[in-house]
Amino acid sequence: MTITNAMFTIERVLNASPARVFAAYASLEAKGAWFKAPSEVETLNRDFDFRVGGKERFHARWPDGKVTDFQAVYHDIAENERIILVYDMFHNGEKLSVSLLTLELRAEGEKTRLIHTEQGSYLTGGVEAVKGREHGTAWHIDNLAALLEGREAEAFA
Repeated sequence: MTITNAMFTIERVLNASPARVFAAYASLEAKGAWFKAPSEVETLNRDFDFRVGGKERFHARWPDGKVTDFQAVYHDIAENERIILVYDMFHNGEKLSVSLLTLELRAEGEKTRLIHTEQGSYLTGGVEAVKGREHGTAWHIDNLAALLEGREAEAFA
């Protein structure tokens, strides 16, 4: 088995305060508005316990039959400043990756610089899995920006 270790960072300046951006991550209702699948999926399990030591899960079946399972544990939360979690991603029951995600929120006047950094060990899929994760993550963050700015989210491409 070959493991692909990779890191990527996505930065966006959002037209919202750190408190508004943080709130978009802090409840299932708020996060569900922008952190979702790019197509209709059947949700098999959706858990959300936003606290240090708390767990989040988004387990779903896609129209093509593929089953994905995002399982996270929150390791550090500083209100309006940062969120650090570790998550496992599974495809059809096979572990795809283990990732450390660090989210920083930095005030810039009335706006927020969001810095999303992921360090991952990809157990299958190699470089293509990393590229796909970065692309999907950027799409999620752009959905968040659109929501905060009152715009429609772009379709997944």
